[in-house]
Amino acid sequence: MNSEFIPLIVVVPLAAAVLANLLHGKKRLLKYFTLLFALAMLSLPIITPYGEHIFGGHISERYNIGLATGIEYVFTQHQQIIIFTLFLIFLMSVLTYTSAYEHLSGPYLGFMILGISATSAVVMADDFFNLYVFMEIALLSQTALAIANKSIDSMKASLKYLMVANLAGNCLLIGIALLLSQTGSVNLSDIREYVATAGPELYSNPVFLSAAALVLFSWLYGSGLFPFHNIKSELYASAKPHASALMQTQTKFVLIALGIIILKLFNGLPAVRPLMLFGACLAMIFGVIMALKQDNYQRMLSYHAISQAGYVAAGIALGTPAAIVAGIFHALNHVLYKSALFLGCEVVHGMNKTSNFKSLGGAIYSIPYIGVLMLGAKFAISGIPPFNGFQSKLMLMTSAFDAGFWEVTVVMILVSVLTFISMMKAFHLAFMRPKQNMVEYKKPHITYTIALAILVGLCLLLGLYPSLATDYITGIAAEIGVGW
Repeated sequence: MNSEFIPLIVVVPLAAAVLANLLHGKKRLLKYFTLLFALAMLSLPIITPYGEHIFGGHISERYNIGLATGIEYVFTQHQQIIIFTLFLIFLMSVLTYTSAYEHLSGPYLGFMILGISATSAVVMADDFFNLYVFMEIALLSQTALAIANKSIDSMKASLKYLMVANLAGNCLLIGIALLLSQTGSVNLSDIREYVATAGPELYSNPVFLSAAALVLFSWLYGSGLFPFHNIKSELYASAKPHASALMQTQTKFVLIALGIIILKLFNGLPAVRPLMLFGACLAMIFGVIMALKQDNYQRMLSYHAISQAGYVAAGIALGTPAAIVAGIFHALNHVLYKSALFLGCEVVHGMNKTSNFKSLGGAIYSIPYIGVLMLGAKFAISGIPPFNGFQSKLMLMTSAFDAGFWEVTVVMILVSVLTFISMMKAFHLAFMRPKQNMVEYKKPHITYTIALAILVGLCLLLGLYPSLATDYITGIAAEIGVGW
C-alpha cells in the first residue's frame, strides 16, 4: 500500500524545525508551537496505515541490475511502536525544557526536531543511500545539542564525536557503493533478494566482504558500542540531561535499524553475528565498569546507556526470533527508564548546580515524589520485577541460553547485578545521604514530576503486560530471525 501518510513522519518535523528557528526570540509562541507540534506528532504513527511509500523512480523488478535511485519508506508494526516511543521521549524532553528553562532557543529546539525526523527516516528507510543521509543528519543534530551546552567539555566531546563520525560515515558510504557495484541497487529489499539468489558466490567475493565489514564498523560507531563507547558517553554527559534523554533514544533506534539491515543482508556470512555479539558483550562490560568508576551523576548515567545498548545489540546479534524480540523490547524499555533517569538527574543538577556526587545529598527531603519515581526507574534499569527491565532482560538471558550461549547469559546477569549496585549507590549519594548545611531548595517545575510519572508508569505497565509492546515486534523477528 503506497500510503501518503508515511513520508509525513519525516517531512512534517523537517518543516517544524525550520519554523522553530524562525520563532527564535518569541518565547511564548515558540513554547506553545513546540508543545502542540510534539502532541500532534504523537498521534501521527497511530493514524498512519501500514504500508510503504515509493517515489523518485524506483525500479519495478527486484532482480533488475540497472541503477535504482528511488526512495522508499516502509511502515510496519515494529516501526510504528519505535517511532511512537521516539515521539513520546521527544514530548517529555520539550515539555521539561520549555517549561523549566527561562530562555528558549529556536535553533536548539530546531535541532531536537531535526533529530527525530532523521531518526524516523533511518527507521523506515528501505533504500541504503537515504538511510545514510539521514543517519548523518541525526549524528549532526546530536552534536549540535551537545555544543549548545556551551561548556569546554561539550566542545571537546563534540569535536571527538565529529572526527570519528566523519570516518564512520565515509565507511558506510563506501560500503553502500560497494554493494551498489555488486547488486546494481541501493534499495535494501532489492539487495536482499539479490543476495538470497547469488549468496554462495557473494560470500566469497572480497568486494561484498569489504562492504559487510564497513557497514558493521558503521553500526558499532552509530550505536556507541565498543570500542566507541567512550566517545558516545562523553557526548551524552556533556549535553543538557533532557537532550541526553533524546540523544540516547535516537542512538538505540539507529542501532536497531542498522542491526536489522545487517541481519537481512549479511546473515549468511559466518563471522558477522559472532563479531556483533562480541562487540555487544564488551559494551555491556566496559559500560557498567566505567559507570561504577564515575563521580558525576550524569556521566554515570551516560555509561549505563552504553552498557544497556550492549543488551540490545546482543539480542540483535543472537539473531533468533526470540532474541530479536527481546532486543527490540529492551530498547523500548531502556529509552523509557533511562529518559526518566536523565530528567531526574536534571532536577538534581538544577537544585545543586552540579552533578558531582561529592556535592549532592539530601534530595529526598526536598523532592520526595521525584525521589520515589527515580527509585522506580533505577529498579527498572536494574531488572527488578515488576518493572519492564526485568521482563526484557529475562527474555534476553533465556534466548541467549537457548541459542547455546550460556556465557552471554552469565555476562548479562553479572552486568545487571553491577548495574543495581551502581544505581543504589547513586540513589544513596544524591537522595538519601544527609548533606551538611542543608538549605531549602527551589522546587523543580511540575512538568518534571509529570514526565517522570508518565515514563515510570509506562515502565511498570510494560513490566506487567509486556505483550503490549512485544506483539508489535514479533513480525519483523519472524521475518529475519534464524537459528545457529
